[in-house]
Amino acid sequence: MKSGLPVILAVAWAPIVWMLFMAFLVPLLLPVMKSFILVQVIVVPLTAISLVFLLRLFRALSERFYGEKA
Repeated sequence: MKSGLPVILAVAWAPIVWMLFMAFLVPLLLPVMKSFILVQVIVVPLTAISLVFLLRLFRALSERFYGEKA
């Protein structure tokens, strides 16, 4: 896999993953925390962590199907 592709993939998928976390976690966390900023403090790191795991999965699948070494 080319070295710049994972960065482009992460930038493209970050808003989508963030919106998914917002859709599922805000209704649960907002009544408890009463602050949208505190909910964002939880959601943004979860988005970053999940993107790292998704990129690792993408690289592993790429190596499996195409036989490329990173």
